[in-house]
Amino acid sequence: MRYIEVGVIAFIVSYILTPYMARVGKKQNMMDLPGHRKIHEEAIPNLGGIVIFFGFLLSLLFVVQIEGQIKALLIGGVIILLLGVVDDIVDLSPKHKFIIQMVPALIVIIYNSDLINSFIVNQLKIFDLLGYLLYPILIFWIVGVTNSINLIDGLDGLACGISLIALVTFLILGLRQNLEALGLISIALTGSMLAFLKFNFYPAKIFLGDSGSTFAGFMLASIGALWVLNSGNAFFMFIPIIVLALPIFDTLFAIWRRYRGHYPIFQADKGHLHHRLLARGMAHKNVVFILWGISAICSVIALVLAF
Repeated sequence: MRYIEVGVIAFIVSYILTPYMARVGKKQNMMDLPGHRKIHEEAIPNLGGIVIFFGFLLSLLFVVQIEGQIKALLIGGVIILLLGVVDDIVDLSPKHKFIIQMVPALIVIIYNSDLINSFIVNQLKIFDLLGYLLYPILIFWIVGVTNSINLIDGLDGLACGISLIALVTFLILGLRQNLEALGLISIALTGSMLAFLKFNFYPAKIFLGDSGSTFAGFMLASIGALWVLNSGNAFFMFIPIIVLALPIFDTLFAIWRRYRGHYPIFQADKGHLHHRLLARGMAHKNVVFILWGISAICSVIALVLAF
């Protein structure tokens, strides 16, 4: 019952708040401006991160106690959100963003250090001390996925829809293992982003912004990692990678493409998969539906392997 309450409250708060924040964005000139690397042709408010965060937060505050894993994820999520808001305003250096993004990743990891140590001892003992490389791997995972969702946020509704598919998948996985905290976090963010998607889908009235895409990415990375650690099964380390395969591989290809072309790795371009499909003459909506479909297929494969 609590799952339903959390999801419904998150949906209602986000649905009510989104049009208001779109108006605030226009009034305060907090907009994503058109550019040669962007698809949209007019300025769009980019305060989506604040919307989905408040829908997410209020739904949890009304129904559950903020403690344990929920508390750690909220603290980390607030840092990521504020960093994204600042980045939307002043356009921070990618290197500075990466450094700051390690802080919330470390908060989640330090809080769950007992769980991580138990996983290393029980599941990675064949690697001896090398098993403790799981700590830097987890930092790399959380920071990497945080940015991969941000990078794939190039079309109206694309990142939001991909995040929703992954969240529902992690919700199913969490429910199967009776991981209530992860399930509540998943349903809270699902409800908030589902309502937001109505206004974010083509033609978008409001964007996620860096604050929204990185917040969603951080939560997805953390939920996926904690699900694996709670599962007590080393094989399941591949499950979150499969669920998030599309944004992960799109990011890896972007890095390789820029490296091979002798461009700065952090320099934005129009070579992402969604840009390439648009260049082939596909309609905006159709590209989004195709990529949602690929994400859904990846999630089904992950669920089959997990079950």
